[in-house]
Amino acid sequence: MLNEANENYLIKKSINLMNAGLWEMTFEEGYSKNPGGKVMWTQAFRTLLGFSNELDFPGVLESWLSRIHSDDCDRVLQAFTSHVEDNSGETSFDEQYRMRLKNNQYRWFRTIGETVRNEQGIPLRFIGSLLDIHEQRNREQEREFLLTRFELISRALTEGPWDMEVVAGDPINPKFWWSPQFRNLLGYHDEDDFPNVLNSWINRLHPEDKEMTLNAFFGHLNDYSGNTPYSIDYRLCLKNDEYRWFHAHGFTLRDDQGVPLRVAGTIRDIEHEKQKIKDSEDKLNRYCEIINTLTKKQGLDPNLTFISSEMKELVKSIEKYAKVDAPILITGESGVGKEVVTDLIHNFSDRKEAPFLKINCGAIPEALLESELFGYEEGAFSGAKKGGKIGFFELANNGTVLLDEIGDLPLQLQVKLLRFVQSYDFYKIGGKRLIKVNTRIVAATNRDLECMVQNKQFRSDLFYRLQVLTIHIPALRDRLSDIIPLTNYFLNKFNETYHTNKTLSSEVYNIFTKYLWPGNVRELENLMERLVVTSEMDTITLEYIPQALKKFLNDTKTIGVSRSIMTYKQAKEQFERQYFQQVIEKYGSTRKAAKQIEVDHSTIVKKASKYGIDLLHWQR
Repeated sequence: MLNEANENYLIKKSINLMNAGLWEMTFEEGYSKNPGGKVMWTQAFRTLLGFSNELDFPGVLESWLSRIHSDDCDRVLQAFTSHVEDNSGETSFDEQYRMRLKNNQYRWFRTIGETVRNEQGIPLRFIGSLLDIHEQRNREQEREFLLTRFELISRALTEGPWDMEVVAGDPINPKFWWSPQFRNLLGYHDEDDFPNVLNSWINRLHPEDKEMTLNAFFGHLNDYSGNTPYSIDYRLCLKNDEYRWFHAHGFTLRDDQGVPLRVAGTIRDIEHEKQKIKDSEDKLNRYCEIINTLTKKQGLDPNLTFISSEMKELVKSIEKYAKVDAPILITGESGVGKEVVTDLIHNFSDRKEAPFLKINCGAIPEALLESELFGYEEGAFSGAKKGGKIGFFELANNGTVLLDEIGDLPLQLQVKLLRFVQSYDFYKIGGKRLIKVNTRIVAATNRDLECMVQNKQFRSDLFYRLQVLTIHIPALRDRLSDIIPLTNYFLNKFNETYHTNKTLSSEVYNIFTKYLWPGNVRELENLMERLVVTSEMDTITLEYIPQALKKFLNDTKTIGVSRSIMTYKQAKEQFERQYFQQVIEKYGSTRKAAKQIEVDHSTIVKKASKYGIDLLHWQR
């Protein structure tokens, strides 16, 4: 058995190894009778707080208590008092708190302590350690932010000290001491089942880690310069034959020639930390992979406004539907902006800080689509990646998934999707564990799903489950008053992108309002980018308009093709927009225009605002 002096030495060695400061408090008549007993602070303790001697940090308990942060002081004092006054010795003392340094800055520390008691349990002496954990806490907070709010790893790090005396500089036959904490970490209790010999540790090393770990240990030990550190992660086999990850750290005391005399170290269980980091990295890598495949930046530019009453009502519905979690079905022709509407739904929702993932059901082969949505386990099929794969629904937990072109979803996969939409749980391909998630589903299509249901091309039960909430986006030709505002928005956007200052002639604006835009908003956006890039003059005129568009307009005039019959309100709006645009263009200012057509100046301004006419563009 070790005597008290050796025990104190080993404790101090292990604490110093962990960059900690020791403090000791003696009780002559018990803590409750003598709470202000003498305290001994080690130099390392004072140094951690920025002090140098007893004059600026006296040997009294108040020196410590007075520097604890006000939000932590009551808690720490209560924990210390409870620990010391518990004569059974069952109340531990292990606290993390902030302390004010000599320079008045606060840092996080951790204190662990034990109390020596007499046979009646009366406290005689308290020994504690102070460990600076400020940087550790900062790293944990940074990791939580980068990995989209995953749980913090446990802050209660259990250390297992050990000590080795090197006899005559020979590391092969040393005298070992494994602390009770070291043995407990591995599931052992005493020297009988885990003897104080080197092989007790070596024989428990994982076969894949043994060579690397031993090379690191003996490389540190045999480097007489002391420049080779010993800090490594490896797996150890516990008493129950389970392997767990540990982090080991060590320091060697040497003589003047660098010959090792004594080595002290600790191990710390990092299994939970390793697993959390692995899971986080897997999800982060998968998320980055998906983000890189997206073709459109998420979110809606705040400058993009809708003038038509149909779209204003649509945006109100979007904002309303975003606050609930029911599935949404978005319909409309190709290019009307279904993806932009989905962005709005996500950004207006409480899920806006969570992942928002999009997948085109018609662009991925059926064999791969299921694994993309639901993921698969390792070995689920030939060619499956090692470690398996996380699917969209799990990756977007607490967020949103857009199933674009839902009408192209294979019938066989519709069955599995129906179960997910009903219960929000699923099995990975090849998996046996039921995974429960909180993922919102938004589906979009340019096809007539009701007709597909009647033709047995789409499951009716899935259709009714997806259309709890429905949004139909009208074609651009059916909301004429949006054409000019959208044109100006894309003009400004691409002027900024390509560092130009292009404008459109009145003839171009006129031809845009007459065109049917079969490709809807997407066609308008692509055309505006083309015009900004290809036009050589600052004013974009009819000569830059694609021949296909001109031909389309000429053909409609020749064969008498026109838009679908408009309502009186639509026809009135179209006339007013073209009329006021021509008037403002002709007279050059709103006041001159108002005078010539005999209306109030405010009427001109209101109509220009209603129909998105840029007054600055026409002003002369």
